[in-house]
Amino acid sequence: MGNQNRLAAFAKVGKEVTFPNDFATILTDKPIRTPDSIAAANTAINLDKDQLKYALFWFISGSPMDDIALRHLQAGNREKAEEIFQKKETYSSLINSGVLAFIDGNTATGFDNISKVVHNSAYRAELLQALGIANLQISEDDLAELVIAELLKEVSASKLLSTCTNATDRDIVSKSALDEPISAINSAIAVAKNADTKNPEASLAAGTQLMNSTKAPLKAVKDIAGASSPQYQMVVDNVAKQVLQCGINYYNNAPDSDVESPRKAMVLQSYALSIAVGQLTKDRCKENYDILKQAVDNMPPAEVAIEARKVKEELRKFCQLPDKISHSVTLLNSTKPLLQTIKSKLGATNSFYLSLSTQVVGNALHNIIEEVNQAQNYFMAVIKAVKESGIDPSLLNYMGDDHSPAKIIDNKVKPVMREAWNATVLMDSFDMESDFKTNRYNPNRQSLKEMCESLKISTRVSTPRVSTPRVSTPRVSTPHTTTTATRTTSSSSSSTYKPSTSSSNTSSSEKNGGWVAFWIVTIICAFWGALADGRGFDFGGFLDGAALGALIPGNIARAIFKD
Repeated sequence: MGNQNRLAAFAKVGKEVTFPNDFATILTDKPIRTPDSIAAANTAINLDKDQLKYALFWFISGSPMDDIALRHLQAGNREKAEEIFQKKETYSSLINSGVLAFIDGNTATGFDNISKVVHNSAYRAELLQALGIANLQISEDDLAELVIAELLKEVSASKLLSTCTNATDRDIVSKSALDEPISAINSAIAVAKNADTKNPEASLAAGTQLMNSTKAPLKAVKDIAGASSPQYQMVVDNVAKQVLQCGINYYNNAPDSDVESPRKAMVLQSYALSIAVGQLTKDRCKENYDILKQAVDNMPPAEVAIEARKVKEELRKFCQLPDKISHSVTLLNSTKPLLQTIKSKLGATNSFYLSLSTQVVGNALHNIIEEVNQAQNYFMAVIKAVKESGIDPSLLNYMGDDHSPAKIIDNKVKPVMREAWNATVLMDSFDMESDFKTNRYNPNRQSLKEMCESLKISTRVSTPRVSTPRVSTPRVSTPHTTTTATRTTSSSSSSTYKPSTSSSNTSSSEKNGGWVAFWIVTIICAFWGALADGRGFDFGGFLDGAALGALIPGNIARAIFKD
């Protein structure tokens, strides 16, 4: 009480006051003694348990030996004081040695000494007796928590954990140590969840921030609790799922102009997969990773990104138009210079270039096949209708009806065949993947050529066709049928073609031969059969000729012409 009055009096007039127990010889920092700090110190030790707590962090005299050692310490003779403290282990010698260790920054020794006092029932009782609070009811674990909570104000939990030699202390420190990083992780996840899911840039930024900001706290949780602990597995999977979702939100909403979106999203998806622990989380991350990896693999090299984007835009517009040959010609003409630029930068055998060029040709070929088939289907529908009506077919030719076989061939079939052949000659100048050219393009080209020649349409090509380099990279085989063509969107794989609903279920040899040629052979034979006797068009001769023509392709004709 006398020291408190003295401190208060000196503080009021702004004068310093010192005491022997300031230990100025070993403490370089002078104690701050103001009226406020003195009042705060008095308040801090009002409660018995607070007196106990702070007594563990300052020098104490519990025996005559401690008095001698403390006087040596006050005089600056630290070595002698330490020697005396080490002679016999008591609660007070442990505390005094521990305080010296803390002053030196030796947390491990200081904590070990204090822990011995806390976890020894006899030492605890002696300490309470010396402080005059023997009746204080406090358990061993409660006292340990008080001490550790105070130490954590000055020392990091991970550092303190590394110094723990007592199992109880380790559990307490671990729990306290995990609270901070887990709280930081959960807060970071909450921030990422609040990002605008429809804004691609916001989603990318949120995922990147979450990934980077949680690396250190995740490591702390892993180091403290262990990789197999429930605490670590829970928080790391939560981070993985949210990083993954941010990547998905970014990629799904990224504009077409963001050509690097697959690579940017892959950074997040790869990280999420790498840290996921739970099987369900791993499976979800792997599924999305595989989808995105395919998109990355199909990305154009950086040096042709602009040209590739323009080609895909042309493909996108093309796929929204009707299945007309004229649109195929427009597509071919608009993409040819772009593909030539890509070829000059990457080389004629580059797999990306060949894939993209093949995609353009495949889409163009689709329209050609569709319109040729449509013209032939119209012709056969008219013939069938006339046959079933019972009208004398010979009248059609003499009346000059637009639906007569001769007029249909001249006005409906031949113009389409000419346009189709011109478009095919244009496609000849495009490079294609070897498998596509061999198994799909060439058989269709040959069928169309034979059909045109049967109709006396010139198929002479004035310029040599550009040969297609073969590539060693294996690619997915495509379904091949002369009568089947399906457009591919700009985002789909160029080597994948879906069978159309009009595709017939024929063998591969029938597909390669093509049934388009069958129709034209039948039509030509029928037409010439009708004119065979020189009396003009005769429908009886037309049907006889059709029957003769049908014998060439075989049993398919009988199925088509049956009543």
